[in-house]
Amino acid sequence: MRIIKYIFFAFIILALFVCALNTYIYLKQDSFVFSNEFPTVEEKNQTLGENYEIVTLTTKDNHKFTCWYIKTKDSENKPIMLYFQGNGGYLEKYMNLFNLIIERVDVNIFSCSNRGCGSNIAKPSEEYFYKDANVYIEYVKTKNPKHLFIFGSSMGAAVAIDTALKQHDHISGLIVQNAFTSLKELSRYSHPFLNFFLFDYDMIIRSKMDNESKIKNITVPTLFTLSEMDEKVPTSHTRTLFQLSASANKQLYLSKGGTHPNILKNDDGSYHKAMKKFIDTAISIREKNIQKAVERNPNTPN
Repeated sequence: MRIIKYIFFAFIILALFVCALNTYIYLKQDSFVFSNEFPTVEEKNQTLGENYEIVTLTTKDNHKFTCWYIKTKDSENKPIMLYFQGNGGYLEKYMNLFNLIIERVDVNIFSCSNRGCGSNIAKPSEEYFYKDANVYIEYVKTKNPKHLFIFGSSMGAAVAIDTALKQHDHISGLIVQNAFTSLKELSRYSHPFLNFFLFDYDMIIRSKMDNESKIKNITVPTLFTLSEMDEKVPTSHTRTLFQLSASANKQLYLSKGGTHPNILKNDDGSYHKAMKKFIDTAISIREKNIQKAVERNPNTPN
């Protein structure tokens, strides 16, 4: 009888623990999923070049967010890259990366610190990441770019994919880097115990970031880049997205020395060469498609 009583009490304690864990995760999950990071003193003291324009945008929930519009030479005739940063991303952290893209790929860049990071203080969530992205792309469209590309790294890739799906007709191409198929699948890799203790993953976890289902409906030219030494997201995730992509013009680039936070580790310049080649090809494809549309219907806007 005593053993049965101990087993009963152990079961009750376990049940209470599981209930408490599920409740806590449900209420606090955004603080687990989305990192809040801020620039160091050294990063704050970086000097912005003359080609940097500071832009302030108002979000759907009435927050003022700071963004950068960084121009390349002869900027009015060059594509714009809307750049979505990885989890915890803020502008100052990416300054060197932006400068390299400007120099080597010759595009303009528009980017904002993630919600809850840098100077963009607001509560992050998947829903508002997507709403913020819509504000950003609507601003970029006021620049009347002839060609607009969307780039996203890691969690930013989820925002890029969602935005590309919604803005399909307005973009020339999509670039996703070290992407995951979905937060659910990523959690099975990074936190396997959750799948054992959660009552129902889909019910408890609000943030889905289901790239796997969305990429099947995106047909614009797409470049998938991945780091072979990625320690956070298995490379199989990006390879799966590549296979599922509906694009007839898709490419896969592997950085053999790259890691999750640094795809440029041991890079010999081939990363940016691949990016520039992809952008040039995507521009050519879009211009040919526009020309065909005009020939079929002379009243078609270009």
